Amino acid sequence: MRYAWLVSLSAGMGGFLFGYEVGVIGQVLGMTSFLRDFDMAVIQDGVWVNTENYTNYSSWITSSFLFGCVVGAGIFSVAADYLGRKYSILIGGCTFFVGGIMQAASSSFALLLSGRSVSGVAIGTVSVVVPLYIAETAPPNSRGALTSVYQLMITFGIFVATSINSIFIKTIDNSLSIEWRVALAAQVVPAIILVSTVVFIPRSPRWLCERGYHSEGLGVIAKLRGTSIHDPSVIAEYDDIQDNIEFERTIGDSSWRELFVKNYSRAIVGVMNQTFQQLTGMNEILYYSSTIFSQMGFEHADTVIAFPLANTFINFVSTFPGMWAVDRFGRRPLLQWGGLIMGIAHALVFAFLTAANNTDHSLAWGAIVAIFIFLIAFSSTWGPVVWSYQAEIYPLRIRAKGIGISTMTNWAWNAMIAWGFPHVYAALNYEPTVYCIFSALCFLMAAWAAFFVPETRGLTLEEIDGLFGVDMSLQRRVIRKL
Repeated sequence: MRYAWLVSLSAGMGGFLFGYEVGVIGQVLGMTSFLRDFDMAVIQDGVWVNTENYTNYSSWITSSFLFGCVVGAGIFSVAADYLGRKYSILIGGCTFFVGGIMQAASSSFALLLSGRSVSGVAIGTVSVVVPLYIAETAPPNSRGALTSVYQLMITFGIFVATSINSIFIKTIDNSLSIEWRVALAAQVVPAIILVSTVVFIPRSPRWLCERGYHSEGLGVIAKLRGTSIHDPSVIAEYDDIQDNIEFERTIGDSSWRELFVKNYSRAIVGVMNQTFQQLTGMNEILYYSSTIFSQMGFEHADTVIAFPLANTFINFVSTFPGMWAVDRFGRRPLLQWGGLIMGIAHALVFAFLTAANNTDHSLAWGAIVAIFIFLIAFSSTWGPVVWSYQAEIYPLRIRAKGIGISTMTNWAWNAMIAWGFPHVYAALNYEPTVYCIFSALCFLMAAWAAFFVPETRGLTLEEIDGLFGVDMSLQRRVIRKL
């Protein structure tokens, strides 16, 4: 069991890459040297003032990365079946290394966006393959917690990046370009760690069995479960995997049509869960934290160091309760309660900021507390559970495609909202109305979870088929005939 956790943590470094990148760019967009070098801010009367390029450029810096994520997720929703899960993760790590170097060496806005896009392709790749790999190697009774490792590593990456960047901001002269170049170059370190660790983890046992590497697949199952290949539980798990593979082969080759026609209910649940996750408002708080806190009226030092550090630490620590609860209380209850609490938190942000603008500015601290409540709710529910859930609901034959299309949905919404948020926020004159929108969406996603998300707690990946209308008795009869 300890080995299964070690394997999940090694693969979960792919989530760390994403988190580190998010943590980096959130603070780099607040560095005056970066804004100056890319004509996003100028000094007027001794004060740094954003230029007319700021809104458009900041949107493209964030969204170019996310558009790359869509591409990476699309490519590896197919390629992961041919290359395997392990080698796909390795490719993602190497690609991220290249993207980090390109960003740090940028001498033009075009090169910066190119580097952001390359890094995005890498993160799109690992966001598909890492949850898929962990789900296929984890035992049923702890699969929810193990697949949540991906989200945990995302939050850890954000916190580490924010902490390191805060040191750079405090120790490096903010008039020098090296400040933002070092911050962006540091992204290559987790990429090296990912590649160095994933080299030593086994290939997915389910992928091995599907490709005909039966003895290796059996050996990997035994090693992951901490026992021998002769153990009855290992043999039973291996037989279940083999039976499911044989049954799926009687149906024919997998296709996109099978995903959207025969398994449309799974595709809808996977796509809608990822859609709602992006509509919580979480990424806007992460990407544009400096701008949001600045508009609340707080000092610059607080908006680029203190509040981002507090945000990312709470985000990281709050993931642990979700990992503990997902296999004890189930996926659906966490999504329901998470949606309700996030909706209330957004409503409180709106109320406190409105009161602060109209009466006492000190009430803005109430909005900060409400944001922290939101972070706790998201990080323990919709953050980890959505990734866990989509990794387990699709049958093996179309699992990579199903996870791929769900993840592409995540990145597509992420990109659209990240690009549009600065424009909408500016159009609203930075008024807190946007939090009312997020609040309504959070209440809506709680209702969605209550009525449309089947519970998968404690079931094997093969047993989950029965939740989505597969006749398990028919499957067993077909297997016996084989």
